[in-house]
Amino acid sequence: MPKMKGKVLGKVRELVITQEQHTKLLDYTTGTGGRQDLCQRVYDSVAHKEGKLVARVYDADMVRIGELIARPDTGGWQDLFREVMEANK
Repeated sequence: MPKMKGKVLGKVRELVITQEQHTKLLDYTTGTGGRQDLCQRVYDSVAHKEGKLVARVYDADMVRIGELIARPDTGGWQDLFREVMEANK
């Protein structure tokens, strides 16, 4: 992963998510299981755009998400991000 300078997080990618995915994402911002910070950033970025829910995710987080979902681990947030990424190909 390239070294980031200051608060420069790269370009933004927009991911369309469903209301159900948005609700699940909120659940993963608290509790145990790890990556609450990542889930919180993605959750906080969601806005309505042209009648859809759209998460605006920085490249740095997209790289991290890609690395995490490439692992064989299964579970709530991993499966949610796999689902979102598959739907946004």
